[in-house]
Amino acid sequence: MTSSLTSSGKKIAIIGGGAAGFFAAINCKTNYPDYQVDILEKSNKTLSKVKVSGGGRCNVTHNCMDIAKLMKFYPRGGKQLKKVFYQFNPAHTIDWFKTRGVELKTETDNRMFPISDQSHTIINCFQDEVDKLGIEVKLGYSVSSLNTEGIRFNICINDENHLYDHVIIAAGGN
Repeated sequence: MTSSLTSSGKKIAIIGGGAAGFFAAINCKTNYPDYQVDILEKSNKTLSKVKVSGGGRCNVTHNCMDIAKLMKFYPRGGKQLKKVFYQFNPAHTIDWFKTRGVELKTETDNRMFPISDQSHTIINCFQDEVDKLGIEVKLGYSVSSLNTEGIRFNICINDENHLYDHVIIAAGGN
């Protein structure tokens, strides 16, 4: 069985319920408010790595605004990230959270954490934004295949086929 279209006719699937998946979903829905945006997470919980990042405090970013210096913190991929950092860098990250009521602090080693020193501050920010925007988080949605069907994507989720117009894979190490 294949799912039907939304009233706007466009659907976006975000595969992965971690920080990258939530961030992608939030930005998709912000830029395309009439689209249906679904986060598909195979486990029964989201943002689990955010919860333990930085010893439970969530190391959000690094306070380094010089792109050349910033790339050195990524020895396995800094070169590939250069273009991305010019589009979205730590200054953008700080502003993104600030506009959502989350202030960050800088430690002596330039790592940045929420001033609360609690990863739940970041988790709650992501969850609040997803709820506000009407993004559906689907837990226990295991993707077994992804194929094109014309100009759309046919995703097999828990042995059922679902059609999406766009797909973002944010599945971390998977």
